[in-house]
Amino acid sequence: METNERMSFFMELINCNYDLHYWNYDTDFNLLKTDWPNDLFSGSFFDFIGFKNLILQHLENGKHYPLILEAESNLLWIAGFCFDGTILDSIYLIGPIFGGRDTHLILRKKLDSYDLSVKLRSSMHKIFENIPTIPSNILAQYSVMLHYCLNQERISTMDVVWLNSNTSSKTDHVSLSSNSHPGIWMNEQLFCKLLADGDPRYKEAVQKSHLLSYGMKADIGDSLRYHKNNCIVLLTLCSRACITGGLSPDISYDLNDYYAQKIECCKSITDTERLCAEMLDDYVSRVQEVKRNTSVSNLIRNSCEYIKSHLTESISIEELAKRTGYTGYYFSHKFKKEMGCSVNDYILKEKIEQAKLMLSGTTQSIQSISDHLAFGNRSYFYTCFQKMTGMSPTEYRNAYKK
Repeated sequence: METNERMSFFMELINCNYDLHYWNYDTDFNLLKTDWPNDLFSGSFFDFIGFKNLILQHLENGKHYPLILEAESNLLWIAGFCFDGTILDSIYLIGPIFGGRDTHLILRKKLDSYDLSVKLRSSMHKIFENIPTIPSNILAQYSVMLHYCLNQERISTMDVVWLNSNTSSKTDHVSLSSNSHPGIWMNEQLFCKLLADGDPRYKEAVQKSHLLSYGMKADIGDSLRYHKNNCIVLLTLCSRACITGGLSPDISYDLNDYYAQKIECCKSITDTERLCAEMLDDYVSRVQEVKRNTSVSNLIRNSCEYIKSHLTESISIEELAKRTGYTGYYFSHKFKKEMGCSVNDYILKEKIEQAKLMLSGTTQSIQSISDHLAFGNRSYFYTCFQKMTGMSPTEYRNAYKK
């Protein structure tokens, strides 16, 4: 199979997931072929944004592994090099790719700041809307596949080089207020052990940490961002410690993703402090439950944790059984034997417990709570809530509203 045939097949494969295009250049960076249909990113565009110099410098340094090239506003391309023996034959660029979910908004805002005609701005917006966002790990894997396609050489994602056209050769001087972190290591180890044990005294370790250090010693000029970064560090420590304590890795990682998103949504330092307290309590309570339920198998315990983490979804027995590798019948029988209730009754109980918290602690409407917990309709929610608590949702809210 010739290089052109392999490239055609490669593009068909990756276009099953993402709408990407290619530019093929000779060694003097003259465009040979492209399937890009628009004027944007054509002509000498890659030379203009500095990609040509980055590529040539990369090759002059004797490197032939693929590149991931980043232009302004996190717009990315993959660069691959086709060799005939040791002689460079041609260069391929694949893209364009957004490096993050907010890249499109950044570019849109930048376009709006320019004095462009309505027609041109509208045309460019349509182009940007069709550019896919691809996770960095997938991007690196595509780079490895491209290199194999061009050279039949196996490499790893660690061989892929990332280069930015805006990178300056100068690095800002960083000065630390102190080069030492006295007592932090030992206190951090104690903190992680207490979390792994489900020991509520973890709060004392947190308080002592606050006395020993105020967090990462990096002045980024944004106090809220600084607090969010510290929360994410704390979240990472917490999630890993709780896995050591017996919490299912699947549940711990799911919670990590959930709280990381909530951290990013915080609008104030007060929000981050409250969220950290909630986060730690949640993790520790789950570890405590794991340690209490020693008679419950890891399989069923993990299923219970999964249910608690997905109360906003419609959870089926078939889905839970599939996660365990058992048939629906066997899983249902095993669950009832160990937990003392059916799978559906357990799911309903957990949803009602969450509804009670939302009714007493938030101002969300009953319809909103019903929808949030995937009850299907308000009438069914009322019936289930009344049956399990002896009160209607309205009566419960009036009696326990905080």
